[in-house]
Amino acid sequence: MNQQLMEHIFQALTQVIDPSTGLDVVRMRVIEDLRIEDGGRVKLVLHPSSPVCPLAYKVAADIKLAIKGVPGVKDVEVKVKEFKDADRLEAMLKEI
Repeated sequence: MNQQLMEHIFQALTQVIDPSTGLDVVRMRVIEDLRIEDGGRVKLVLHPSSPVCPLAYKVAADIKLAIKGVPGVKDVEVKVKEFKDADRLEAMLKEI
């Protein structure tokens, strides 16, 4: 089940495009340590393409919404690293 769910998550993430590059977030490799825990809880680490990436908020929100839209996913927790406003971005993502 988790393998199939992981495949669906990656498929959804290929639809999340960084507007500044035109590439999807999987190809950009901005997501690290993606894992599925019991009960459909997904955790991941987001590493924006730049520590001051102006589109990090949009891309991060799109990532979380894409994963939440996958059947079987109950919750998504995103940890942000190497971004100047990581705490603020994580707080915003908790509201989504």
